[in-house]
Amino acid sequence: MKFVVFKEINQRWYWELRMVQGEAVARSPMGFATIEKAFESIRLIRKGAPNSLVFDLTGTLFEGV
Repeated sequence: MKFVVFKEINQRWYWELRMVQGEAVARSPMGFATIEKAFESIRLIRKGAPNSLVFDLTGTLFEGV
């Protein structure tokens, strides 16, 4: 997987997390005024969620994911 950073027509920076084949699986929830702010968001995600747990909507934990 890889992060791709790009600027849209609204002049805001966005990131997408893409599969190796190029399919986007996640996108920044907002646009950023600078590319540095987009990079900061990517760093927070990479740092803050390496061991995140997975739950369904009822709160049931999926073990081993």
